[in-house]
Amino acid sequence: MATQDRIYFAQRAAEEQELALAATDPDVAQAHRDLQRAYLEKASVGERPEDQHDQVG
Repeated sequence: MATQDRIYFAQRAAEEQELALAATDPDVAQAHRDLQRAYLEKASVGERPEDQHDQVG
């Protein structure tokens, strides 16, 4: 994954953290924390490859 992609995902994670802290609704705050975690994972390990099904036959 390109360095620029990692920087983008890290910035988005920081934005989601700020939104989670500012949220007054617990469900909204949790949604932002979930997004933050997903962005942090992408920033640290990159996107996971999609499952490719083996063709048999």
